[in-house]
Amino acid sequence: MASYRVALTGGAGCGKSAAAQVFAECGAVVVDADQIAHELLEPGHAANAAVRAAFGDDIADSEGRILRAPLRARVFADTRARQTLEAILHPPIRELMKQRSEGARPYAVLVIPLLAETGRPPWVNRVLVIDTKPSVQRRRLQDRGLDPATIERLLAIQASPALRRACADDILENTGSLQALAEGVRALHARYRALAMTP
Repeated sequence: MASYRVALTGGAGCGKSAAAQVFAECGAVVVDADQIAHELLEPGHAANAAVRAAFGDDIADSEGRILRAPLRARVFADTRARQTLEAILHPPIRELMKQRSEGARPYAVLVIPLLAETGRPPWVNRVLVIDTKPSVQRRRLQDRGLDPATIERLLAIQASPALRRACADDILENTGSLQALAEGVRALHARYRALAMTP
């Protein structure tokens, strides 16, 4: 029986991580693209060597660990640098996401922040977009310690809410409390579990 896969996406500060945590508590298998990216950047991985070759050894410490803050600053400021990093990381991330969700029961939730920007994988059955009001999004990012200029740069390089919503099968509005978000996730969990069990 093939795995049923739901891609979960949304803009920064929209609540992807909180929603993914509730899906996991409900029993779904959660596979996170950002977590895999962290793994791939560890010394010994081909992606680590490729990033150091592309950006220079000053992007890593003496043990070969990628220094994420300087790397993040560079790709924030340079579109070509960001495209280079994405070309290195995205193919192995997607392949590992597919592998790790194979055989997932009752279904898998794949957290893919840049789904709208990079396209829907053909092996994804459904796309869920977590969305919120821009004002709420900015307030949440400020609460994380980001300054207004950084927030605006971050939002500028992401897909627009309209583009994300256009690729969605389901949209969960996250403008209220965590409890309200959890209730919405639990309702979707029941639906996805039923879909996964449908022959």
